[in-house]
Amino acid sequence: MASIKDLKKRIGSVKNTQQTTKAMKMVSAAKLRRAQEAILNNRPYAKHVGALVSDMLAVPETTLSSVLVDREGVSASAEGKRVLFLVVTSDRGLCAGFNAVAIKTASRWLKENGKKYAAVTFCFLGKRGYDFFRSRKGFTLGEHYEQFGGKVTFKKANDLSNLLVQGVVDGQYDEVKVLYNEFKNAVLQTPVVEDFLPLRPKAAAADAPVASSTVIVKPSPDAVLASLLEKHFAIQIFRIMLESQAGEHGARMSAMENATKNAGEMIKKLTLQYNKQRQAGITKELLEIISGSESAKSQAS
Repeated sequence: MASIKDLKKRIGSVKNTQQTTKAMKMVSAAKLRRAQEAILNNRPYAKHVGALVSDMLAVPETTLSSVLVDREGVSASAEGKRVLFLVVTSDRGLCAGFNAVAIKTASRWLKENGKKYAAVTFCFLGKRGYDFFRSRKGFTLGEHYEQFGGKVTFKKANDLSNLLVQGVVDGQYDEVKVLYNEFKNAVLQTPVVEDFLPLRPKAAAADAPVASSTVIVKPSPDAVLASLLEKHFAIQIFRIMLESQAGEHGARMSAMENATKNAGEMIKKLTLQYNKQRQAGITKELLEIISGSESAKSQAS
């Protein structure tokens, strides 16, 4: 059993930890508000740009030929293809299962789909994912884009997008997929594996209007599609980075809140134990004093 001195020291240590986790929670809450506003403002724009690209691919007059566009559709065979798999995690820890979920999803995806491809190369945005996979066997590792970490900016997203696109244009890879945590709310982030390159026309719904030659596109469908493609990939990477950033701050805020509560519960238990031992010590001292007094009286009589 720990002594009173040890218990007092431990209570002080847990209180210091509680102050730290409380401060980290407040910092993460402030960052989360800004990150949440950023992703909620960006999502509609990114969604509409993606919809425009899909609409242009569905226009019969569009004949643009590019390795960035796969007109075979989502059923295209993966056999013999080389895929680049970008895993987006955080640079720092203390954010509950935010990174662990992404890492497990990446490992599971490789186990289920790896044999379909000629080669799967993992690349990383975020230190935690890179640190995990580089110490494991059975994974082919590519770049770790650490220069794009920290605060999310459109310039970083554009630069990263250009590198991914260039890998496909140069023929180094046939496909690019991105794994990231989609932000739902402060306590929920969902891992998503998204087909980034090449673009594939989405199947139209049965009741959706069919694109035809009656659609007028100026200056031309190919020119509009080419212009959209220049922006589309950077916009989608920017959205993915914002999703991950908001998810990280939400996960960290939730983790620090739970840590603060747990520290409070631990302080209560340790304080109760401390008081019990202190009271037992006082009672023991009183009994010794009383026993000594009674012994003195007996000797005197």
